[in-house]
Amino acid sequence: MQNLDTLLPHLEHPARVVARLLEHIRETSVDASQIPDLLEASCNHLDTLERRLDDLYQHTPQDSNLKPRINNLKSLLKSSKDFSLLQIASGLADLQGMTETMDASVPAMLRECQALASAAMQDNLSGAEFCRLGSETGDMDDLQKWQLLHLEALLLGDQGREFGDDSALQSAIELLRSQALILTQKHKRTEQQAITLETLGTLLGIIGQRRSGTRYLEESVQAYNKALELCDPETTGALWASAQNGLGNALGALGQRQSDDELCNQAIEAFDQALQFRGEQKTPDEWASTLNNMAAVLHSLGRKNKDPKILKRAVDTYKEVLRVWTKSGTPLDWATAMFNLGTALSSLGEHRRGPRTLEQAIAAYNSALSIRSRELLPEQWAITQNNLGTALQKLSERENSIELMKGAIDAYQDTLKVWTQESMPMTWAMSMANLGVARRQLAEMSNDMEIADRAVSEISSAVKVFRGASHAKYTELGAEQLSLARQLLAKLIAEERTGRE
Repeated sequence: MQNLDTLLPHLEHPARVVARLLEHIRETSVDASQIPDLLEASCNHLDTLERRLDDLYQHTPQDSNLKPRINNLKSLLKSSKDFSLLQIASGLADLQGMTETMDASVPAMLRECQALASAAMQDNLSGAEFCRLGSETGDMDDLQKWQLLHLEALLLGDQGREFGDDSALQSAIELLRSQALILTQKHKRTEQQAITLETLGTLLGIIGQRRSGTRYLEESVQAYNKALELCDPETTGALWASAQNGLGNALGALGQRQSDDELCNQAIEAFDQALQFRGEQKTPDEWASTLNNMAAVLHSLGRKNKDPKILKRAVDTYKEVLRVWTKSGTPLDWATAMFNLGTALSSLGEHRRGPRTLEQAIAAYNSALSIRSRELLPEQWAITQNNLGTALQKLSERENSIELMKGAIDAYQDTLKVWTQESMPMTWAMSMANLGVARRQLAEMSNDMEIADRAVSEISSAVKVFRGASHAKYTELGAEQLSLARQLLAKLIAEERTGRE
């Protein structure tokens, strides 16, 4: 059985610290595929907390009893042996009463430290509440107030993105619009205004991807464009690149939803712009992420227009991603890139006569399955098995190979171990239909009446679900395949009777 440790990225933090962070993450009952990113986020919050404790120490009066207690918390934070976020959070809470008579910046700074400690434990809502309390602290500098408002929005956004909490996302969007943006405009904080708009674009894009229609995606594009108007790529290159990358994602999603080639091409151009400031050597993770996003849009555009040149560019771009997302360094990202590469190769293989491209797609899917195990990542395992089945089926049709078709059937059958009729009826039905069609093709290759009979039964089961769900398109397609399977079965039965006579 695959161990979760095999999915985790290499981190600079001590093993005991990482283990404690993992304990907090596991308490949230997230999917195993989310754990690496959440762990990295917790480590980042921990690093920021260390810097903020340094700031808090510097801003505390020299003769204050607060200084030694802050030092104790800093030591606890750096101690791999005694590390405990709960103890740190408790220690921070004990300091609150000692800061009430100090300059407003000190209690506000302490609230930020409490927020970061909560965020490191993946308690984003408590973290957001600490930020809210901090932002309401007396007369403070507008920049510090903005920092707390922005962090509050980020934590609400994390809650929405990672835990499916759309109400938290909506609260973050409203906070950015009604407070953070107004504050930056009032005090003419151009860079902070651009950062706020970039964050707003990201959160709008997340909701836009989840919901039908185009409103949120269009608003996301608008927010990113406004951010870019305020950015100078020469002085704020990282922010400008991040906004271009986000703009590319929003335009790509909007272009695919509206079947608009122009929007997809604009998305690709935005990714190209981001790559001017995201290099493989300087910022490898951001570079790979942007390329992965670009390849997805290229693949979608190539499939829509049945353009092998664009599909080849998508394949080549995914291969570039794999230079950074390695199996040893970032196993989950590597498996994702391998899966994406397999999907792009499978699409490209449809336009090439020889078997090589489809064989490469199959190899890529099998590579992804070395990380995407059924035990730890059942959903990702199932979809990879489904796509593997499709690639094997295509290659079998081209090569007229019974063995390859049997492999496709095995892959489709595996998906049904996760996609059950009870839990996911429509997904189950689509996979069952794929299985039935592959089995019909196998029956035709081998002239096997029993296999044909099973194909009829499987496709019939799928059509029944499609019809029950009132899905006209799938019902029609399923009915066509069911008719072909029945015709084959009748033909094989007739041939057997003729043979007996």
